[in-house]
Amino acid sequence: MLTFLARVVPGCLLATACLAASGCTGPNSEDGHLHVSLRPLFYSAVHQPSGLRALLGSKVCFDAGIPASDDTWFEGIEACYDMAIAGVPIADGDCVILDQPSGVRIDYTPRADCPFDEAEFELLPDRFRVEGVPVDGLRARLEWHMEHWAEHLAERLSSRPADLIPGADEPLRLVPDVLVGFPINVIDAAGERVGWDLSQGRVLEAKGGDPARTLAPIEDTDALWPVRVGAGEQSTLTLEVAGAVLPVATVVATPVEQAASLEIVAAVGDEPFGARAIVRDGEGRVILGAPVEWSLVEGELALMPVDDFTPPEYTIVADDCVPPPTAAESRRAVLRARLGELSDELEIEWTAMPPEEVRDEPFSPNPACQRGTGPAGDDGLGDRGCNCASTAGAGGGSGAWLAALALMLGARRRRSGG
Repeated sequence: MLTFLARVVPGCLLATACLAASGCTGPNSEDGHLHVSLRPLFYSAVHQPSGLRALLGSKVCFDAGIPASDDTWFEGIEACYDMAIAGVPIADGDCVILDQPSGVRIDYTPRADCPFDEAEFELLPDRFRVEGVPVDGLRARLEWHMEHWAEHLAERLSSRPADLIPGADEPLRLVPDVLVGFPINVIDAAGERVGWDLSQGRVLEAKGGDPARTLAPIEDTDALWPVRVGAGEQSTLTLEVAGAVLPVATVVATPVEQAASLEIVAAVGDEPFGARAIVRDGEGRVILGAPVEWSLVEGELALMPVDDFTPPEYTIVADDCVPPPTAAESRRAVLRARLGELSDELEIEWTAMPPEEVRDEPFSPNPACQRGTGPAGDDGLGDRGCNCASTAGAGGGSGAWLAALALMLGARRRRSGG
């Protein structure tokens, strides 16, 4: 039998911005009508679809939201849905212990007496399922969530190198004294994710011959762990959960002087979203944490660091520097990433579209805007030709991307117990 754990949630319907750290990039229920958060169960920083598998013994709290028309989600949905597990009524936010491999399914049935305008909400039956699996044969890994976010939100990547996301068995080669925040996935032998209970698991770090110490999540987050090593150090990360100790990663301090090449990969959709400079050593192995400098050769774009725990190889890119057009307009820019004597350039092209709604306030450029400095004695692309990425857009892309990144990377804790 499932053990029910009641949790107090607000009774009124409150509009809240969806926390992307909970995997909220859109509806994730079985039929795609609701977004369901499962905290303290963690599956991925990017998406948590119905039908996912999770460790037996985990606590799962079903906290649902109804999508609204303005990119917000309405929580506390008892006024519009009846909810039940195996025919037993529950309240939104109630928790269960996942104690059977068959898992649990929560059914959402629209109420005829919903007090809200049907034009604002589309109330349709839906459900969410979680299956249970034992911990045997599982391991853990760092989740390269920035890359997964780019693949999830962008229309395409400019390229997809095989080492864009290093293999789970590859050591993380990290520049000394650089802090990087990583979520941690539990995975099976095929590399598929398995959810785990944040309230039951501990992330441990061992360096040299010292005893392992428990790592706390980065302040104001609940699923990003700090990864850092000093010069000459090597650390081992493990996850202790469900009575097992699962290997996560080996982190090896790698001096930035070992960098031998640099390659830009950009995420593009309706507009440019972001970019990463992949830094590799002389043997082609990825190094993370190098002090890459970003600039523009051509065009006008806003280039912004992500936050204090995403390394400088990553930059947010936004078409926020010139007013939106009154008709479809082709735009282009050339990004440059530089690390000492190493550099790479990438040309990106997109179609800027007029805004869907006319705003009263005048256009104001992003303070992080840069204007291309122009080529240095050539076309700015060196001797390797044009490395191009293009897409036809529908407008409004950068706003959604920046909002998602701000919410996901801030990863603010949800209400107590969720």
